[in-house]
Amino acid sequence: QSYCPYCEIPVETQTTDEVIEKVLNLPPQTKCLLLSPQEVPTGTAYDKLWKQIEQDGFQRVRVDGKVYRVTEVPKIDKRRKHEIEVVVDRITIDRKKRSRIAESVETALELGDGLLRIAIVDNAFDETDWEVIQQSLHFACTECEESFEELTPHNFSFNSPLGWCDECEGLGIEYGTNLSALIGDTSRTLQQGAVSAFPQVKENELFHNMLLAMSQTERIPLDIPWSQMELSHQRKILHGTGDRWFKLKFDDQKTMQFQYKGLYPAIEEASRVSYPHRQRLSEMIGEVPCSACGGSRLRNDAAAVRFAGKTLQQICALPLEDSLKFLKSIKLKATEKKIAGELLTEATGRLSFLVEVGLTYLSMSRSMPTLSGGEAQRIRLAGQIGRALTGVLYVLDEPTIGLHPRDNDRLIQALDRLRKLGNTLVLVEHDREVIDAADRLYDFGPAAGRLGGIITAEGTPRQLQKKEESLTGAYLANKKEIAIPLERLMPAIDITAVTPEKLDRHHTPPGGGWLQLLGARKNNLRSVNLQIPLGTLTCITGVSGSGKSSLIEATLAPAMKKILNRSNSRKSYNWDDDEEETAIFDELLGLENVNKMIIVDQQPLGNTPSSNPATYTGLFDHIRELFVRLPEAKVRGYKAGRFSFNRAGGRCDDCEGHGQKKIEMHFLPDVWVECETCLGKRYNQETLTVKFQGASIADVLEMSIDDALKLFRNIPKIRGYLATLSAIGLGYLTLGQSAPTLSGGEAQRVKLAAELARPSTGKTMYLLDEPTTGLHFDDIAKLLKVLNSLVEKKNTVVVIEHNLDVIKTADWVIDVGPEAGSGGGEIIAAGTPEQIVERGKKPRTNGKKKNGIPTPHISLTGKMLAPVLQQGERKERDSFDVTAAATKQEGDIDLKHVGKNAKMPWQQDGRQWHIEGRVSHRGQPCKWEGKALAWVVDLIEASDQFATTKWNDRSTVEITGLQQKGNWFFHALSGDEWLLTLTFRVPKKTFNQEELQKALKIKKLDQLDELPVYGRGDRVKVKNLKGPFQQVTVKVHWLKEIETEAFKEFLQKAMQTFSGQIQKAKLNLNDLTPWKVLGKKWHLSRKGFPSNKRVQWTAETLEKLFDLLETVFSDATITYSNKTIVDITPPRAKKPIATLHSKRREGIDLSLYTEPGRFALGRFANLAADCELKQHRDGRDWITLRFDGISQVRKKELKQFLQEFTK
Repeated sequence: QSYCPYCEIPVETQTTDEVIEKVLNLPPQTKCLLLSPQEVPTGTAYDKLWKQIEQDGFQRVRVDGKVYRVTEVPKIDKRRKHEIEVVVDRITIDRKKRSRIAESVETALELGDGLLRIAIVDNAFDETDWEVIQQSLHFACTECEESFEELTPHNFSFNSPLGWCDECEGLGIEYGTNLSALIGDTSRTLQQGAVSAFPQVKENELFHNMLLAMSQTERIPLDIPWSQMELSHQRKILHGTGDRWFKLKFDDQKTMQFQYKGLYPAIEEASRVSYPHRQRLSEMIGEVPCSACGGSRLRNDAAAVRFAGKTLQQICALPLEDSLKFLKSIKLKATEKKIAGELLTEATGRLSFLVEVGLTYLSMSRSMPTLSGGEAQRIRLAGQIGRALTGVLYVLDEPTIGLHPRDNDRLIQALDRLRKLGNTLVLVEHDREVIDAADRLYDFGPAAGRLGGIITAEGTPRQLQKKEESLTGAYLANKKEIAIPLERLMPAIDITAVTPEKLDRHHTPPGGGWLQLLGARKNNLRSVNLQIPLGTLTCITGVSGSGKSSLIEATLAPAMKKILNRSNSRKSYNWDDDEEETAIFDELLGLENVNKMIIVDQQPLGNTPSSNPATYTGLFDHIRELFVRLPEAKVRGYKAGRFSFNRAGGRCDDCEGHGQKKIEMHFLPDVWVECETCLGKRYNQETLTVKFQGASIADVLEMSIDDALKLFRNIPKIRGYLATLSAIGLGYLTLGQSAPTLSGGEAQRVKLAAELARPSTGKTMYLLDEPTTGLHFDDIAKLLKVLNSLVEKKNTVVVIEHNLDVIKTADWVIDVGPEAGSGGGEIIAAGTPEQIVERGKKPRTNGKKKNGIPTPHISLTGKMLAPVLQQGERKERDSFDVTAAATKQEGDIDLKHVGKNAKMPWQQDGRQWHIEGRVSHRGQPCKWEGKALAWVVDLIEASDQFATTKWNDRSTVEITGLQQKGNWFFHALSGDEWLLTLTFRVPKKTFNQEELQKALKIKKLDQLDELPVYGRGDRVKVKNLKGPFQQVTVKVHWLKEIETEAFKEFLQKAMQTFSGQIQKAKLNLNDLTPWKVLGKKWHLSRKGFPSNKRVQWTAETLEKLFDLLETVFSDATITYSNKTIVDITPPRAKKPIATLHSKRREGIDLSLYTEPGRFALGRFANLAADCELKQHRDGRDWITLRFDGISQVRKKELKQFLQEFTK
């Protein structure tokens, strides 16, 4: 049935006789005007129209609701749109006059191109307020007069231009204000304040009356929860009611008219007002339903069509199980069966297949990119079952991904049905139940990566259990298994009996408290209270679609990010970073015990060959540092960048450090081939000559992690990373293996190893969504080893998981359910795995809602977990101590001491090195003439006014005065390939640059054809420094350029003036160091900042902060005599416990130093504009608070925190 999308009333066509009958059915003796509407374009001359109407035999017209004789129509403005109707007849309803009325109706319909209006004469009202009834021969709405074309199947496809919404082109979304930021609680009604952007309805009488007026006119219910409201009503609240005016009458007979713009248009208008408005509204921006189609994706007339009372959008939004029930409940009439019977049968059949493979919780409107790999695969599988083909080979890669153990039987039955049709199924699978159901198994191994690739065993599941060479068979036979821990970190306690406020007092978890998310209402969640014990391994379980991801990914993660990621704390992997989720909940408690939140997924480490395990973990930085310290690298002047394949200098320029070249293939995928220059080594030949124990940097990258561990066994800093990667089963990977070639499980373990190897004070929350995806039993054991290691370091690991081997090892389990979609959204059980098993036995009979855990329901997870717990072996937890691996042992060499004892050429014979054997910073022999340096040094030494020349630096030669230390006169920089830089220090204003350039006559590089270097800059420069000195720089290539009388005169004058300056009285240091004189006033002044940069905070902010610090640290010594830093040192302490940086234009940085693990980032994350927590090099925790406004300094919570810090 077609409906008008605007008036929501049925739309249908009718014949002329039916229109006549409707007119005659009006109350007898009703006086009416039969009107024929005329479409008159704006700008038409109305005088001609009146003449034409008169010539056609009509005497009256109705203009904007008023009737005039054609000859007496007042002059009207042709620039405006007017409503023109021809009065065809004035009648009184009487069936005896049927022929006249019928003739007039036919005339009016013909003149009005199928449209007729009937104005009911009522002398009690002004004629402009008379009731008007519209009748049409077209497919049109009788209320708003909108006409519609007849629809075809293409009009219901959002993938066709004939059916999609023109605004979003069938996507159903646009970029705008996020709905969850406007609708605070979807379970509330409009009267109860569901729209958080509205004023309080109960407190604001005027707004309440306006809402009532809108409700009465637009039929918007005020007593129905937002989640249950019709989409059309929601759309009016969000997008407005157009140009419609609402009347409001007051007790004193006064009236008011208003229009309602809608939430989205109002916010869009506000965002255009000013930049601060846009900044405040930025958090509300995200993907929202299309404003034109409301998310239906279809053109409005197709979207309004209803089948059995529901629109296509409403049917598609139902979970598949509910959609199937709805379609099965439809009873078609005989005529309808002929039209749609087969279509309905086909639709129910296809939905049945989707439900059979465990996808009951999905909806038809769910877009494919949001589905997991397993869900997409099961959809394709359902399609194959429906086709009933035979003789087909099906290849499936882990179809159980994302499937709860309860649903495994459904999947196995679906696969069995395909097999019985005469098909062959090849599955890559790790699930025990699916493996046991297989007819034949092929086990690959014996290990992973380069250590695998052969079939170690084949046969039936029973045969495989007997083969010792099969690792899978060993797990199937329970010869090897993932053990249950002897002791759990959490006792079996009933948290339903305790209120959230008293939970910490009831039991304190290992991490110091509970993280509590109260009133979570995202998607299908029913105001859930989530309580996670910190410092434990916690599993979130439940059937697919029960609300686990809504609870953790869409609510907890965004809620924590909003607070913790305001700081500069390191942020790791995230689910859909580009599509920021808006969490819907009441309160988040316990964040003061959390430093940071990191999401670790199975996404690749990177998308190019330049990303690999060594670079991702940070290990490669230390390896490069080691190579830089080798004697050969020092001689060549190599820095760490030389050993990077991502930077020019050391890498192969032909392939840009990839080791491969990309060949673009037109109409085919690009092909990567080995670089013929470096042969896949990534580096140029000069870089590869530097070796550590016979291995170049390229050799190291090609080593397996286990081989590299042997090579660097005596370097603790490097060994710690390698030992961690090896301990979690990644020893077979090469350090330089490109990220795209790693499996999801390997990538995830590399990420976890990186976290494990980094210095940590604990208090980090790691969130993982089904980390066992794609993992073998043995890989799961290794994964648990890493997770246990993270928990041992006082971190919290929260895992969304279906795998029973992981669930049985958890300290705490939170089961969400009981079913999927609308049948889920509750926490069924929370406790140790043993408690969950108890909840799987029988339902509670006396359960009231306590602490958000209602539950007369059986835990399906507990039911499936029971046999696993009963049969499992109990052992001590297996973990890895990365600290022990990185601790210095006998025979170890500190990375800083590598190459330290080797005597370098400049230390053995410095003069010979700088004059003859010198090498540039790029590793090339220097081309400038060494005699030039010898000649200048000899002239200076001959004067006997200076100390002995210092040759013992790689690239600098220094000559100082005889008495004053640090007062150098001459520096020669010998590390450039083409130019020797001579620098002299003389008293200020000794030389003039232009005069000196004319005297020395040293040409610019562009004027020298003999040298392959270019530059327009002067090679003689004079610069007055801060303080008493002037610096003269001369760059030369040949001795002949300076072996002149002019240069000798310059040098003689420079030596004399320098000696004279040194012999003068001591300098007044106060002129150079005003901060030592002014102290606090210096820091409050606007001096000392980078030039041409505006300071973004006021002096009053710093003044108030100084007052606060002086109050809180009343016993400490506050030192204001440094240039940019203010130190706060307590009595009898050697080191400051706080420092303040006052000369950064972005903000005032207050750094606090305390013992490790004392404060978590969540404790102070809201106290300043920016907050950071990291580890200082001396082992203390380093807290940094950045202030850029006085309101931050005035917070009571800041003073309380500082007082707590001083204790």
